[in-house]
Amino acid sequence: MGEQSQEIRRLREDIATSKRQDGDADSNDGGPQAVTLLVGNSLLRDVRVDKTSSGNPIKIRRKSGATLADIEQMIDDAAKTETIDEIFIVCGTHETTSDVSAANIKENIAQLLRKAKTLTPTITVSSVLPSKRRANPERRADVNMKMKEACNEVDVKFVDNDANFTFRNGAADDAAFQRDGLHLSESGVGRLLLNMSLPEQPPKHNKRQHQQQHRHVSNATNHDRLPKARVAPDGKWTVVKRRTRLSMGKCAKCGETNHVTATCRHPDKGVSSVRGTRK
Repeated sequence: MGEQSQEIRRLREDIATSKRQDGDADSNDGGPQAVTLLVGNSLLRDVRVDKTSSGNPIKIRRKSGATLADIEQMIDDAAKTETIDEIFIVCGTHETTSDVSAANIKENIAQLLRKAKTLTPTITVSSVLPSKRRANPERRADVNMKMKEACNEVDVKFVDNDANFTFRNGAADDAAFQRDGLHLSESGVGRLLLNMSLPEQPPKHNKRQHQQQHRHVSNATNHDRLPKARVAPDGKWTVVKRRTRLSMGKCAKCGETNHVTATCRHPDKGVSSVRGTRK
């Protein structure tokens, strides 16, 4: 029995060593790359970042009017296909207009964060932004306070956005929002990403400017292909294409290549054979 126990122990050690080696090989050669998950409501609609400063891919999951339950479901769905390294959460806007008490909001978000921490210890939660189309400032402040308390209890980072989204009197900065007063402008997206320590938003592609630049390049490239004009002996302007001009050869009278001798504008006498300069 003792010899069998020792043999079983050696086999188990060999299997464990083999698994560790396989794990190291997977992590160093084509293994799944951990991602950063940015999840939230429609405030993320115009966010275009795709990589963190360290090069990890950013996966964005969003839903218009997302509740805390929706956020939890989106995190669960992402975890089924991705290895999550860190999570950034933008939530609470819906809760500022719901009938749920602030105490229940605190309990619900604490539950959400505890579940998210089973996937990664690195989580950041954004405060509710001062949208004009949502609840009054008192309700928003109450929800933010409960969210912050829940983050402190679960040991999660809470980001207060009011410093660069509101004025000193508490009014929202219109420049951070689009005309609907709800969704973020380019400036607003940049502020939110900065507050959450995410990469800077890449410049928005301007289709009209791109077309103008393309047209300018095309015109410059095709300059030699455009037809050129010359004056005939009767004083009328005619247009001659480049390849036609090149096939004409040199004029026997003046030496130029943009016309034939029969249509030369220079007189027969007193003309140089180089450029038609009078002697």
